[in-house]
Order: sequence, then structure tokens, then C-alpha cells
Amino acid sequence: MFSKNRRIPRKMFPLLSNGTKTFKSNLFLLRFVSKDGPSRFCFSVSKKIAKSAVVRNKMRRAGYRSLEKHFPEISSNILALFSFRTIPKNDEEIIKNLKSILTESKLIK
Repeated sequence: MFSKNRRIPRKMFPLLSNGTKTFKSNLFLLRFVSKDGPSRFCFSVSKKIAKSAVVRNKMRRAGYRSLEKHFPEISSNILALFSFRTIPKNDEEIIKNLKSILTESKLIK
């Protein structure tokens, strides 16, 4: 799990509503904006996607674990919100989709 200073707090969510760049993959919806300061990330899962809080938390944690592997390659000064669109079959699917959406959005150097 990312440290707290690498995650987006709730008070910064309005920054991700207007003027963001948006990309979609089979598994994720990515919204990001350039902002001064360290890069921050968050994963969200709607109750429409997974009813159980246990499942939603497992999905979020798997997303953070997968993102940690790509973190050194990601450009700096980014606020990024990853929203799950469907329930993944396994962690490999998360890793594959995360890499593809980061490459498509040119966040990986």
C-alpha cells in the first residue's frame, strides 16, 4: 500500500473533476491532472461494481500493489484517480490493464 503522502486525500478530489485528461481501458477509468508537488494516486471502486466492502477493499489494495511496481517509471507532479469499471479476474489482469492505460496516457516515461 502506498504511504499516506502518496495517496489523494478526500479534500483534493474536486481538483480531479474539472480540466482532467481521461483515458479508458477494459478495467479502469483514469483521470489525471498535472499539479505542483509530489505525485499522488488513488483507486476507487463504486458500490455498483462490487456490493461487498471486502471485495472493494481487496480491489483497491491490489491496484495500489500493482501501481507500486510502476511507480519509479511514472512522471512526477501528477494527481491520478483510477476507477475500476469491472471486477478483475486476478491480479495479473490488473497489472496488464494498469500498464496499458499508463502507457496510453503517456504517464510512464
